[in-house]
Amino acid sequence: MERTRAERGGGDRWRSLAGVVAIVGSLVWMATPWVQTAVLGDRPYVASVFDVTSFGGWALMLVGLVGYHSAFRDEHGRVGRIGVGLTGIGMVLVALLELRSVAAFVGAGFRAVPATGDDPAGLVVTLGFVLGLGCTVVGAGVIGVALRRAGNATMTGALLLLSAPAVPLVLVVLRFLTVLPLPVGRLVVNTNAALLPLGIGWLALGRLVWMHSRRAGG
Repeated sequence: MERTRAERGGGDRWRSLAGVVAIVGSLVWMATPWVQTAVLGDRPYVASVFDVTSFGGWALMLVGLVGYHSAFRDEHGRVGRIGVGLTGIGMVLVALLELRSVAAFVGAGFRAVPATGDDPAGLVVTLGFVLGLGCTVVGAGVIGVALRRAGNATMTGALLLLSAPAVPLVLVVLRFLTVLPLPVGRLVVNTNAALLPLGIGWLALGRLVWMHSRRAGG
């Protein structure tokens, strides 16, 4: 009995930490492209120190996903599992692609590598990012549905996660209809503004995991 209680307490502490890690990771990941634009401008880079911080923030967010699954897997049923699966696939794919840039930065002696336009894998990498981010935002939306159905999240928190796929979809449609102003399009590309709902929703998710684990731990 005592061992079981101790194991449960250890699990609650781990999940609580995972919630905090998710919050920190979200902040780092959201801030990175804005800081990069302020420091390096609009010139494209194959790799820079900001790829390292972006990868670090994304990896911390992935830890938060594991914490969410550990905390709520018994409550969210099939919908929650689908959301975790989609999000996990997407986040792992994006992390692997970001590791490519980190490796290039390290290989260049920790110096920024400007883009030259001759990357033979450029199209494949772009499609990989689109697929990975697509799975991530759709999965986040499904997690929002699972949280709301189980009554674990406020309407605001659920809507933030549900907006993760909605905002990029609206922007894609506007771009397809050629009604998206060019300055707005550049802002979206340079700063990942379309993914801010995902980052903010992940802040809410991290806070929820932290609070749930604190309550479970007494």
